[in-house]
Amino acid sequence: MSLHLGIDPGKKGALAVIDSEAMTIECIDMPDTTAGLHEFIAALPLIKKCTIEKPFYPQMIGTANCAKIAQAYGILIGAIMWRDIPMVEVTPRKWKAGMNLSTSKTASREMAQQMFPDNADMFKRVKDDGRAEAVLIAYWGAQK
Repeated sequence: MSLHLGIDPGKKGALAVIDSEAMTIECIDMPDTTAGLHEFIAALPLIKKCTIEKPFYPQMIGTANCAKIAQAYGILIGAIMWRDIPMVEVTPRKWKAGMNLSTSKTASREMAQQMFPDNADMFKRVKDDGRAEAVLIAYWGAQK
């Protein structure tokens, strides 16, 4: 069993654990509290590696929103470091190019449904793109 954690950070993001040998997944939407995040991280079995998407800070969102994004990202990084899980940061452009994906969230959901047909319902709604991307980030990280 080789478990990899993938994280699509953000309020609409998700965390996914993939067993890269059995091709099974567990996925949750991003917890809305730090305590919820810590409970999930604390309960994880031995994880070989975590791959987390680096946040993007467009100029138009303003400094207050940049600060909120950075704070939430720091909480994620802290939880991963607390569990001593090896971690790799990746830009959306890099992992999506590695998976032959465009920037389309629909394409990410469709690919996750195709790769994990037993869990296709997990990615069926438009708002499930965070789950799909977390799973794909975990898969991409497992291949590296």
